Amino acid sequence: MVTQRLKPLFNPTFKRHVIVLALWGIGSLSHAASRSTVSSPVKPPAKSATSVSAKTNKTALTPAITQAIAGVNPTALPVSGVSTLDGIPDGADDDNLTDDGADDGGEVDITSTTPMVTNPATQPITPASEQIQQVALGAVSPVTVEKFVKMIDIIRQNYVTNVDDESLFANAMAGTLTALDPYSEYLDANAFENLRLFTEGDIGSIGVSVSFHADVDSWVFDDVLPNSPAAKAGIQRGNYLHQINDNKLDSTRTPQDVEQLLTGIAGTTARLLVSDKGRRKHLVVVQRTLVQQQAMSTNIINGAAVVQIPVFQNNTQQQFLMALTKLNQPFSVLVLDLRNNPGGVLSAANDIASLFMNDKVVVQIKNRQGIQEVMRTHGKAQFADLPLVVLQNRYSASAAEVLTSALQNNLRAKVYGETSYGKGSIQSIVPLNDSEAVKLTVAHYYSSKGEKIDGVGVKPDVALTGAETGWQDQVLADLQTTKRSNQFLLKPTPTPQSF
Repeated sequence: MVTQRLKPLFNPTFKRHVIVLALWGIGSLSHAASRSTVSSPVKPPAKSATSVSAKTNKTALTPAITQAIAGVNPTALPVSGVSTLDGIPDGADDDNLTDDGADDGGEVDITSTTPMVTNPATQPITPASEQIQQVALGAVSPVTVEKFVKMIDIIRQNYVTNVDDESLFANAMAGTLTALDPYSEYLDANAFENLRLFTEGDIGSIGVSVSFHADVDSWVFDDVLPNSPAAKAGIQRGNYLHQINDNKLDSTRTPQDVEQLLTGIAGTTARLLVSDKGRRKHLVVVQRTLVQQQAMSTNIINGAAVVQIPVFQNNTQQQFLMALTKLNQPFSVLVLDLRNNPGGVLSAANDIASLFMNDKVVVQIKNRQGIQEVMRTHGKAQFADLPLVVLQNRYSASAAEVLTSALQNNLRAKVYGETSYGKGSIQSIVPLNDSEAVKLTVAHYYSSKGEKIDGVGVKPDVALTGAETGWQDQVLADLQTTKRSNQFLLKPTPTPQSF
């Protein structure tokens, strides 16, 4: 993923109108801090999100790293008549809930082209009068400019503590973007630097533990790690947690629900509605910067290889092949476990799809002008004839949904579990200068058939209910009737010796 700085915009008229746009942000930020949960529910959040997308416009972006693992070049070799060992089922106990939308991290890419900016006006803005002045299309009324200046002056003179102008404008920019959608945001120097973790797709947390206290009928912070993102944001042990993003918390939530909402793609933010033992609620925005390394787990159960992909990173395909190589056992069917996968690098999901399908459409990317790109699998599919199933839950999101829908629509895999989250938007990082940037939703992705994913999710072919701890056993039992013509064994190809 390549980051290319954009040239600063020095047009005075444009800068004047950017300042005006900030006015909307201050109002939006105030609104965001006081609003309640949204009334129209959508699919539940992913493991708290996001997701990251590698740049998909191949003419402007460098694709995700797809070179083979150093010193290892796994190859699939058909074998026969080999016994297998039993493994241990995994999974998490979960109850079915319907949640409101939340920030799961988004599909994030780093822009490398200069954005198109429309000239807001060809005539200078004159002072406001009794009547609203007529201005060129795309410009903002001088009355609005006047109100903005007056509001800043009121804050300067009357707010309970001194506030510097830089903070006021930063808050205005943040509010402007926050009001657009849950994934767009202003990135200050610290946030922009932390967001570089996106290219690796690590899972991040804010450094807290939370549980439901029945005596106060609220979720309470039981522990806050020192120097953690939560601690630096002012959250203290004993504070109440009422809401995460647009998801209101009550007694019907499970501990896993709350944990999934608090964690997500490293570098993304979580908006928390917090109070101090029932006092006035206030909004706290915390960035998930405590990186949690996620290992790809693999085992064999009755001849079925079960691979759990926790997040999509630049090197996920290599990790996937290496995990199968380390099994050192043959398998005749593969279970791709994408439960709790919040997404990640979009091209990494395509790399996995390319292991199972030859020249098939994986996803359609559409921006405001229409279809921007159609992403297809690449290379020769190494496991084109391997029986395949996918296991997902309501926390499977973004790039995970792209992969699942592609395998499902191309009749390459049967999907088990529950309807996925439904996160289908792509965010682009547009640098404002060397240390600050704007994260803006610029496109949506659709399934290989052009079906909407955002707010809808991917429906399973076989719905599973009850505790998730038993889901894997249900899938494996169903696979006993699956025809298995070949067995596969991955062996590392020795690296040529150097002299």
